[in-house]
Amino acid sequence: MHVRVILVEPEHEGNVGSVARAMKNFGFDELWIVNPKTEIGSQAKAYASHAFDILQGSRVVRTIDEALEDCNQVVGTTAISGRRSSNVLRTTLSPGEYARLIGSVEERIGLLFGRESLGLSNEELDKCDLLITIPASKEYRTLNVAMACTIMLYELHKHIHHVEKTAQRSDFRTNSRLVEYFERLANVVGTPHHRRKLAVRAFRNLISRGLLTKREALLLMGIVRRACSRTRERSESRTR
Repeated sequence: MHVRVILVEPEHEGNVGSVARAMKNFGFDELWIVNPKTEIGSQAKAYASHAFDILQGSRVVRTIDEALEDCNQVVGTTAISGRRSSNVLRTTLSPGEYARLIGSVEERIGLLFGRESLGLSNEELDKCDLLITIPASKEYRTLNVAMACTIMLYELHKHIHHVEKTAQRSDFRTNSRLVEYFERLANVVGTPHHRRKLAVRAFRNLISRGLLTKREALLLMGIVRRACSRTRERSESRTR
């Protein structure tokens, strides 16, 4: 597994250094920083301690899309999970639940951490294949970004080193094609636009949380594609 830690517009350089240190602790070394709102200087270096090499090797980019360019899966972190089952955008997993699912996957994962003051916006969360929430006290749910990153990386490290290799997981391209075919089917059967958008998001959530094998994804894709084709043919025959 290749994990890219992505800090979105960090506001305190001490947190950047602390994240680098947590990455070093748990064996991760790919740090990207999107449009930082603070200098990354002596304080970040001090907090990084013996992880200065990770800090020094970090990449600074202007946009999230640049940071996610070659990631196979995008995972966002949020302190706010959906209170209603209908809120498919805010459907979340805990770090442990996610780590158990992903432990055997050999792909690059983009792990997004939001701003200290505002977190990630809804638009940014919508770029994510799934979301992680760290269970915390109802009185104060929001963790410091470096603490959240430490917990997340610890869980990933723990499961990466204890999960046996399993069947080949479906890759990002195959999953994306499967979601595209599902969206076509939802359109062909006349699903209203607003419900189609929610349904596609829900299907994307399901695919990401289920971590399909490639064989399973191709089987599903064949069925969805055939259903889409048959439904379109019947619709065209009725209009003749």
